[in-house]
Amino acid sequence: MNPCFAIIDSNTLSAISLKEMLSSIFCGVEIHTYGSIERFIMDSNRHFIHFFASTDILFSNPEEFETLKEQTTIISRGAGRKFEEAGYNVLNVSLEKAEIAAQLLQLPFTSAGRKLRSLSRTQSRQELSDREKEVLRHMVKGLINKEIADLMGISVPTVIFHRNNICRKMNTRAIGRLAIYAVLSGIIDMKEI
Repeated sequence: MNPCFAIIDSNTLSAISLKEMLSSIFCGVEIHTYGSIERFIMDSNRHFIHFFASTDILFSNPEEFETLKEQTTIISRGAGRKFEEAGYNVLNVSLEKAEIAAQLLQLPFTSAGRKLRSLSRTQSRQELSDREKEVLRHMVKGLINKEIADLMGISVPTVIFHRNNICRKMNTRAIGRLAIYAVLSGIIDMKEI
């Protein structure tokens, strides 16, 4: 049975967005979304290693999560200090996408989750060359082609060539996904972004 994440959120758009972010980080994990606690309970034959629950779901069903605090992250539209004080992990989804991704990378997952995080670092599409890693590092910092070329002492067409190779190898042009890959692979420290 595959390990799974459960997202229990009555806000469908929020759940889909979070699922997309989690999918880009944890390639080997099944992620299931539920609009209510009842739907989640009906599908309880899965091996869930972590739960993401919206504040309204928690408020209406506190007993369901009381014993699962370590494995539960509350989806909050704000700082969520009260939830942290109660022992829950908090994901503030009112922030920018890059900041949400940074929060996800810092969540203290259970031992199974840590194993998945280390696997996600090693799951590679195609290995990047050292030069491509350097270009990627500058890309996720937000530098444009000319700035990267000047820093690396190469031409702009060479930077574009490396960018295209990176995107082809990673199978995405989304800078958010590339940034997550760069952090998980140790190409860049999250504080540099």
